[in-house]
Amino acid sequence: MKTNKLWYLGYLIGICSLLAVITLNLNEVVRALLIFVSSISVSVSYVQLTHYRLLEKDRDYKISAKDERNEKIRDKVNATMASVLMLLIGIIAVICIEVEAYLPATLLTISLACSPILMIMMKKYYEGKY
Repeated sequence: MKTNKLWYLGYLIGICSLLAVITLNLNEVVRALLIFVSSISVSVSYVQLTHYRLLEKDRDYKISAKDERNEKIRDKVNATMASVLMLLIGIIAVICIEVEAYLPATLLTISLACSPILMIMMKKYYEGKY
């Protein structure tokens, strides 16, 4: 139950971010960043709290969430999505270079280059854990 209460902090962060956007005179980049933070924090908090509520109340959901076959399917989907997202990041980086947006292109390229290294490190960690 203590971890459930932590997710309510996301709602607080989302509301504070929106209040800052509405009340403060900020430049467009900071406004967009605060709106992004607000939407992400509220969305993640809502999904996590709903998940915990369903685990407590819905027996079928609990069985489905803990099913080993479903875990394997989720692992396959996540592995496939990692490759798809890396491809999309690469395409976006090339588009940023073409429109001469060098800072986003550089950041995307760095994240694209670091992604396989992070995946290898996480794989070794989880192989040692299991």
